[in-house]
Amino acid sequence: MAFGYSGTILTSSDGTTWDNRTSGTSYVLPGGTYGNSIFVTVGDIGTILTSSDAITWTSRTSGTSNKLRGITYGNSPFVAVGKSGTILTSSDATTWTSRTSGTSEHLRRVTFKE
Repeated sequence: MAFGYSGTILTSSDGTTWDNRTSGTSYVLPGGTYGNSIFVTVGDIGTILTSSDAITWTSRTSGTSNKLRGITYGNSPFVAVGKSGTILTSSDATTWTSRTSGTSEHLRRVTFKE
């Protein structure tokens, strides 16, 4: 799967042929993750989109208007990060909770280590 500018979401079953999917947004989607049988992508103005099949995408309420720049899944929860130290967590990718990061720096990537 690939994400990009203007709400671009591309999927491929073989890495050679790519299909453009309708995201329902025109905002930048800098990346995504997969966990608990759910695809999730994040983007500008607190955009969070989820999909069970990577084809049909549903907008979720993030509770922030900050740009979100990174997301990961770590054996529950999902963790999204972004502008001004934004950190959001969710166990189901539908309901999101804001967490205190202790920084106002922009956070761009997040990863999980078991």
